[in-house]
Amino acid sequence: MGTEVFGGRKKEGGLPKIPRSVDPRRARSLAVPAEAQADARMFMLGGDTFRALKVILDATGYDLRQARDIVYALVYDIEVPRGT
Repeated sequence: MGTEVFGGRKKEGGLPKIPRSVDPRRARSLAVPAEAQADARMFMLGGDTFRALKVILDATGYDLRQARDIVYALVYDIEVPRGT
């Protein structure tokens, strides 16, 4: 019981589990503004995936699949290029 569980979606250490349809490695070729990266990472660490996705979608215009790859890459410290 030492691990906090949020809707059954957190793994040990508090990070969200990566859904099967998401591949954060694909985000390494998708540029995202630095401010949007910081905001999305903050929302993901707070457990608010929807707000994190909205930040990325609004800042980039990428599709939902790409945005999902990005938000999980950010929370797992996978390098996402900074764009303007």
